[in-house]
Amino acid sequence: MARRARRSTASNRPLTLVAIVLIVFLLASSLLILIPFGTGDDDDGVDDDVIRVTPGAEVARLETAITNNPDDVDLMVVLAEVLANSGRISESIPWFERAIADRPEDAPLRLAFGRALQRNGNDYDAELQLTRAVELDPASPAAPFYLGIFYETREPAQLDDARESYQRAIDVDPGSVIAGQARDRMAALDPAASPTGAP
Repeated sequence: MARRARRSTASNRPLTLVAIVLIVFLLASSLLILIPFGTGDDDDGVDDDVIRVTPGAEVARLETAITNNPDDVDLMVVLAEVLANSGRISESIPWFERAIADRPEDAPLRLAFGRALQRNGNDYDAELQLTRAVELDPASPAAPFYLGIFYETREPAQLDDARESYQRAIDVDPGSVIAGQARDRMAALDPAASPTGAP
């Protein structure tokens, strides 16, 4: 009788161990479910302190700021840029116009306005603004470069004017990044020819 009791106890040990391991596993997994995710210590590659701007909210904030400061041209320029860069180009145009009325000699402003007008399909006005930007700041390669892009991409394309503008961007500052981009554009237009002024 004693031998039988020992045998049954010995044969039940593996089953008891399996049951204990199973119970521990179930308890551990249920505890993991209860732990909240995203406690702020996770390293998911996202910086939780970064401020993200929503274009609609930023537009509303800027419009309120302009209402409180109606003569602040800097705010108008920022609003025009935010609108243009978020696809609301037609809404940006009046703000660009108001800013240019106050700063007619501001070449970067005219350049930004010209690029917005081009994206909106206002080719005539875009060409006027881009050309004026070139005239106002002859030492900058940016204005002739973007004027070249305008000539290259308009319908119908004006490739000779584009080449001339790209060459001007190169001549103004041969070592600049924009001059390098102008060389790339000219090479794409005419692979057989190479622009002058290479560094």
